[in-house]
Amino acid sequence: MEIHEFIQGAERLRNDLLGQAGHYLADADDAEDAVQETLLRLWMARERIATPDKMRNMASVVCRNVALNMLRDATLRCAVDEAQATSLQASPHEELEARETGLQLRRSIRALSPKQRALMRMRNVENLSYADIAKLMGTTESSVRGMICKARMELLKQMKGAVE
Repeated sequence: MEIHEFIQGAERLRNDLLGQAGHYLADADDAEDAVQETLLRLWMARERIATPDKMRNMASVVCRNVALNMLRDATLRCAVDEAQATSLQASPHEELEARETGLQLRRSIRALSPKQRALMRMRNVENLSYADIAKLMGTTESSVRGMICKARMELLKQMKGAVE
């Protein structure tokens, strides 16, 4: 699919995708995020999209999956928050250490390249298989494994550098 065809198709699909995402997600901002993620994934797979009809069908499936993943992630976050709230109280020192470690991790993730962050997100947050990531990126599964390994090594390097 040519770039101008993709842009025209994306413009036509945007309102339908917002409605679909809004059906799953109560928050308009979350629905917008889901649509943007959907369009990003379609953009990465644009070479495999032959017709506008195929784009519409693919967009619908991807949008649904993104919205459901967002719901699942929100549910997991709530469960973790509840578990933390009901667990034994940590000492102030342990709480500070946990906050600092989280901050350090977020900084290290931000230091990764956009491609590495996207790979890490697809694999570790969205729980996509290597095969699914390879399809989205238009590459082989072994290549994805290598890229994710490099991203993890870079993250480890960033974390170690932040400690020193």
